[in-house]
Amino acid sequence: MTEEIPLKLSALSDETRLRMINILRGGELCVCEIAEALGISQTKASRHLNILKTAGIVSDRRQAQWVYYSIVDGQPGFFYALLDDLDNLKKFQDDISGLKRKSCE
Repeated sequence: MTEEIPLKLSALSDETRLRMINILRGGELCVCEIAEALGISQTKASRHLNILKTAGIVSDRRQAQWVYYSIVDGQPGFFYALLDDLDNLKKFQDDISGLKRKSCE
């Protein structure tokens, strides 16, 4: 697992990816929900989610034409400490407040 830590840290060094992780704390979301919540294109969301997936932070599953993402269990301790710190930042609180779960189908 220690070889994975630099990859995880690199993936978490981007604000957009941190915002994605923050909203995924509430459970699985479709790319369209993530993109809408963050005000970015689905293409940009998919690109960032692929980086998080490569780092082993999120997993995906396909349902019809939609791809759903969730946080992989068993992340290192610093990951959860980071998530707790995000709770105190207004932008991250706003992302949670603005999240509208919907059916992408």
